[in-house]
Amino acid sequence: MDDRRINRFTYEHQGSGQQYQLVGILDRGAGALLDFLSVTILSVAGILGAALLMHFTTGYGGLFALLSKVALVLSGPVYFLFCWHLWGKTPGMRAVSAELVDARTLERPLWWRLALRYLVFVALIVVLGGYAFLLLAVWMTVDKRKQGLHDRVAGTLVILRMPLALREDHCDMSDQASDAVT
Repeated sequence: MDDRRINRFTYEHQGSGQQYQLVGILDRGAGALLDFLSVTILSVAGILGAALLMHFTTGYGGLFALLSKVALVLSGPVYFLFCWHLWGKTPGMRAVSAELVDARTLERPLWWRLALRYLVFVALIVVLGGYAFLLLAVWMTVDKRKQGLHDRVAGTLVILRMPLALREDHCDMSDQASDAVT
C-alpha cells in the first residue's frame, strides 16, 4: 500500500491527501446483513406482487410467474449495483458509515469495477456456498487492507472517510501527546 499510515487506524492517500480508515470485518458484516435483509424484503415484495397479479388476472399466469422469477434473480444485482454506482454505498454501508471507493484514487469506482466486484462475490457464493462467508471473513481479517477477494479483484476498498474536523482534532491530540513524551 502506497498510502501513508498516520496512526494505527488512519491512512493518508498519497495523491489527494484525503485521510481515511479501513472498515473492519464486524462493521462490514453488519452492513452486509442489513443489505441482505433489504434484498430479501425487495425480492419477497416482487414475488408477492406477481402472485397478486396472477390471482386477479386470467390468462397471464405464465407471464407473471416469469416476472416473479426475474424479480428474484435481478433484485440483488440491481440493488447493489444501483446503490454503489449512484451513492458509492448501500443502505447497509451507510448505516456503518462505510463507502466503496477505487483503491487507487479513493473516488467512486467505475461501473465495470462494480460489476466485477459483484460477479466475483456471486461466484464465491455459488462455488463455496455458505463457506464463502467464512473464507471472506478470515481473508478480510488477515489482509492488511481489509479487502475481500472480490475487492482485490475489482480494485476497490471499503473505507470510512475522516471529516476535516476530526482530522484537525486528531492531529492536535497527536501533537499534545508527542509534546508530553518529549
